[in-house]
Amino acid sequence: ADGDLAADGDLAADGDLAADGDLAADGDLAADAERSTLMPTGSSFSLAQLLAQGGWVMSPIYACSLAALTVFVYKLINMRAARLGDLSSVGPVVTAIREGRREDALRAAQGAVNPVGEVMGAMVETQRHAPSRAEAEGRRVGSLVLQRQERLLPLLAFIAQVAPLLGLLGTVVGMVELFMGMQGAGNVDVSALASGIWKALLTTAAGLAVAVPTLAAHSYLAGRVDRLRLNLSDAIQRLVTASAGAPPSGEGVDGL
Repeated sequence: ADGDLAADGDLAADGDLAADGDLAADGDLAADAERSTLMPTGSSFSLAQLLAQGGWVMSPIYACSLAALTVFVYKLINMRAARLGDLSSVGPVVTAIREGRREDALRAAQGAVNPVGEVMGAMVETQRHAPSRAEAEGRRVGSLVLQRQERLLPLLAFIAQVAPLLGLLGTVVGMVELFMGMQGAGNVDVSALASGIWKALLTTAAGLAVAVPTLAAHSYLAGRVDRLRLNLSDAIQRLVTASAGAPPSGEGVDGL
């Protein structure tokens, strides 16, 4: 009888241990499930989750990325349509001015649909009435052309500067919230700590991801404007030099 009781006690103890093991396993599964909800896997990691995990700072960073992309595409299309690098009209206009054929020069300049032709057309038109003011008029029109092409470039520069600062702000706010939450906790969960840190760093990564291509886009567009500035200056100087050696109006080779 004592042996039977001992056997029953052993079975009960084994049952208790098994129950404890089941509870521990269930606890581990629950902890794993909680961690999986805190840190989404690569297959389920979407833009919406990025915005949600990064907090409210991700919204202005996302808006900055859309604004930068819109401005870059718009300026790229605008500059391509303006044909900034087209210098085909410079030679014919300079040759016509040097030979005293001002009407031909004006037609050649006005036929060129690009900033260089616009500036040279203004200079040739001014030479017909006030030759001494032709260079000043060319530089005035050239300045307006450059201002038109530089429009919205300061916005790209601003986005490139402010996006990393927004990301840093989000990281600081996230770290402050993390440590404030840990302050009253007795035991620190390493997984929860890691989750809070990567969420805080997410905004910095997002800010840099926006700033780097935006800065590259600004540099590219600004470089095209700088080349246009050099081309305009060269065209103005060539036209002034050609005008200085041109015969008086009416003594050109074509009798104009």
